[in-house]
Amino acid sequence: MGKRKLWMIGVGTVLTLAACSDEEAEVPVPEETEPETVASPEPRAEEFMELWQAGAYDTLYEEFLTERAKEAFGEETFIDWQVELEEQLSLSERDIDWQLGEEPWLKNEPADIPLTISMDSVIGEIEFNKTLSFVYEETEENEDGEWFAEWDPSFILPNLSKDDNVSVQISDTERGEIVDRNGSVIAGNTDAYEIGVVPGNFDRDDYTERLAGLLDLSVEDIDAELEKPWVEPHHYVPLGTVGPDREKLNRLFAIPGTKRTKVKMRDYPYGESLAHLTGYIAPITAEQLEERSGQGYGQGDIVGREGLEEIFETELRGKRGGKILIEKTAQNETITAVDNSSAAGEKITLTIDADLQQEVYQEMGGEPGTAAAVDPYTGETHVLVSSPAYDPNDFIPGIKESRFRELTDDPGQPFFNRAAATYPPSYVMQPITAAVAMKEGTLDPAEGIEIDGETWQKYPSWNDFRITRPNPGVKNPIDLEKALVHSDSIYFAIQATNMQDDSFLTGLNEFGFGTAFDYPVPITASQISESGTFGSEGQLASSASGQSQVRVNILHAAAMYGTFLADGEMKKPILLGDAEEENLKQELLSPEQAELVRAAFVKAGEEDGHELAGKTAVIKTDDGDMGWFAGYDPKVGNLSAAVMMEDEEDAASIASELFSDD
Repeated sequence: MGKRKLWMIGVGTVLTLAACSDEEAEVPVPEETEPETVASPEPRAEEFMELWQAGAYDTLYEEFLTERAKEAFGEETFIDWQVELEEQLSLSERDIDWQLGEEPWLKNEPADIPLTISMDSVIGEIEFNKTLSFVYEETEENEDGEWFAEWDPSFILPNLSKDDNVSVQISDTERGEIVDRNGSVIAGNTDAYEIGVVPGNFDRDDYTERLAGLLDLSVEDIDAELEKPWVEPHHYVPLGTVGPDREKLNRLFAIPGTKRTKVKMRDYPYGESLAHLTGYIAPITAEQLEERSGQGYGQGDIVGREGLEEIFETELRGKRGGKILIEKTAQNETITAVDNSSAAGEKITLTIDADLQQEVYQEMGGEPGTAAAVDPYTGETHVLVSSPAYDPNDFIPGIKESRFRELTDDPGQPFFNRAAATYPPSYVMQPITAAVAMKEGTLDPAEGIEIDGETWQKYPSWNDFRITRPNPGVKNPIDLEKALVHSDSIYFAIQATNMQDDSFLTGLNEFGFGTAFDYPVPITASQISESGTFGSEGQLASSASGQSQVRVNILHAAAMYGTFLADGEMKKPILLGDAEEENLKQELLSPEQAELVRAAFVKAGEEDGHELAGKTAVIKTDDGDMGWFAGYDPKVGNLSAAVMMEDEEDAASIASELFSDD
């Protein structure tokens, strides 16, 4: 009962007070103060992000950081440390994805901006999320206030704090192999050792010169590596790579402070014979570094520098990985800030027969020339060789300056890829002229022409210009077979000039003149002339036998002669094992016409004194006799080949090597 009474009294008291208050004047309730709003932080945030991406740290520090951030970290951390870490970790191509929230923007509350920060590094792409706060501060320069960024080192790398130590563990992936059609490795990897030093254990005064000599470096090269800003006395600093040379390795390990790490080194088992196809790898150039900006490359990285090594750099390189470690000085522990997995490079399979190519190259004996062999039914390239060449192994791990100078000064031009160039084809062109004329219907293979004398001109208006044939004593009448066997330039000039309008020009373009192949290795397109047309009828007449300005690439020559084996079809030349077979041209001549030309090729071989079917040519030059052969082995007929030797008359003997094992 007592509790109930107490409650009732309480209620009565409340009612009494309420009644009294109704009789008194009402006391006004103070209105709540509205939060002060300010301008959007978007313009400042946008400028901050742009400057950040550009690495304009001086401007950011002076104009965009809060006073608290400046006091806490200073220029040494915000500017100098960021620059050092960018060099140490090869940080580049920073991209910042951000989005501002909704209004209103309050003066006394921060504007939080979610960020996704991504960049390339020595271990691949780094991406992490952060929230950057902008706060509104009044300054002496701007009493009305402005937005400033509340920055800390964790915007450089995840979980990074002031005074931490950063190190990196790189997981270099194994570069992909290049193999031939039989699986033989033509660019692979072998065991080697990366040599470096720990500066705190290395006596630079006593051993730098000795170490430089063993690594084929200069003293200045080693000093430059050891004096990089990120290097600490306890850090391992890589300096060079040495192959499996036991004597040299023992001398290196006798130097106090050196360390070795087992690595893979590029190896080219077929050396010079495939050099212009494989190319080689070497340290990245400044130009390549710029071209591959944003792809995770840094100074000192190894990349393909020529040939397929360069063309398929992305596929062969694979995906580099590793860890960025942060030694937390305050907590006395080491954490992993970034952990990227690696992936091995791809294997590139070629249609090339490496053993056959090596045999052909050796048969060339270092003389300047080029050869190609293709399967006329599939387009697969079995041989594409240029002589002389360099040994790509000389560039691994680095070519000596004296050796490089020796190669560049060599009059044989071993760096020049003759397989990619074009040359005057002379009589090798005649079967192509015949094919165009037969398809046009102006050449009857069985019809003979009476040709007298050594020279000919169609019109007196040609003045002193005349077509000269090499064998004027051949008995009349001259039909297609005789003309092909004896390289009768007059016969083919007559056939070319008998075609109406631009029929000859159109027919040659059908055979692929003037069009570069879609081919992994750049190949110069064959040309009818420098302008792509005939400037006169005399030029047209001489072009019928591959003279004047006609130029042919060796691979194109092999592909064109394959047309006669494949009954008028020309396959697109392919180099990669997984490339799809494709008809480049069809019905360039009929199967019956192709059979007539093949029969003439066999007789031409007999006339030249060899067992191959095809055409030979010798071109007199100031440097010697340029020799050509284009054709095939009639006993097998599975490859169409072409050989050009700049200073060697008998190209057919080298061509014989192309078919010796087939």
